[in-house]
Amino acid sequence: MKKYKITRGAFLLIVLMLFVVGCGTKSGTSGDAEASGDKVKIGIAMKTEVQPRWKYEIGFMEELAEELNAELIVQWANDDVSKQGNQVENLLSQGIDALIIVPVTDKIGPFVQSAKNEGVPVVSYDALPKESDIDLFVTRDNYKVGELQAEAALDFTDGKGNYTVLKGDPATSVAQGIAEAYEEILVSNNDIEIVADQWHQNWSTEEAINTAENALSANKDDIQAFVSSSDGIAMGVAQAVKGRNLEGEVFISGLDVELGSAKLIAEGVQTMSVWTMIDDQAQKALTGAVDLANGDEISTDDTTDNGLKEVPTVYSDVIAVDSDNLCEFINDIAPEGWTTAEEVFEGMEIPSECQ
Repeated sequence: MKKYKITRGAFLLIVLMLFVVGCGTKSGTSGDAEASGDKVKIGIAMKTEVQPRWKYEIGFMEELAEELNAELIVQWANDDVSKQGNQVENLLSQGIDALIIVPVTDKIGPFVQSAKNEGVPVVSYDALPKESDIDLFVTRDNYKVGELQAEAALDFTDGKGNYTVLKGDPATSVAQGIAEAYEEILVSNNDIEIVADQWHQNWSTEEAINTAENALSANKDDIQAFVSSSDGIAMGVAQAVKGRNLEGEVFISGLDVELGSAKLIAEGVQTMSVWTMIDDQAQKALTGAVDLANGDEISTDDTTDNGLKEVPTVYSDVIAVDSDNLCEFINDIAPEGWTTAEEVFEGMEIPSECQ
């Protein structure tokens, strides 16, 4: 049998080829995870546990995760921006394939950049950070929220009277989007007079009480509408209004239909709130994160300018909730466990349509 001699150059070439093949089949990238059947690892940096909606949204993501072959790692910052930064670094150290973040403020660009430096795509959820390289923004249509609130106020007051506008935290795109609708619909309306217009850092209920009480005092209780951006702010307004025995006589709006505000709607104190279809929003966020991790094309509704780029954007639906459809909300719209008729109408007769 003829023997072949392998030269030193040929030997080195074979070693190099084996190394390249080995690198090409290395697991750990998102596309390889999809091809091999490994779970896609999604890090979720949540803003807070205080509002009840966020745990429901994590629950909706967990329900969908198995279907999408995804593993979720969840961190809660509880409104601490430094803590959120540390949690993002911790998630990256665990080898996540994509990051979903509910930003504590809109100035989290360094956290986003840390993820992008590791090749990890970022989905911003509910609020959009400024000047950050976000790959996908999933949110409610916040302009629509403000529009529903403003139009309900105009309907309640027959389009006239004194208004107090209570905006949310100016450091969030949520509050800014809602306020944009106020600006276009209310500020430009010559038939109403805005007697107070105030932002509220961290959506503070305590600050909202002060805003409402000061406005009532300055105008000798002659205010027809408190256009409030959130339920937390609305609860502060309600406290001030109750103190003047004006419940039911003035308009109060909110957002998220939390139990406290649902009770106020049932009592006739708060006029309306706006509900976000949070199951739809959570599912769209996780689906987008998995698609980005796998290098798949994502479908979007629009783009949003965050000062750095036009960020691909997906919207979830919102609806107005008032006394007319409160029972429908409790029985058919709200997620299971959100609230019950017994909780909402505590101490009151439960309407037949709620039973």
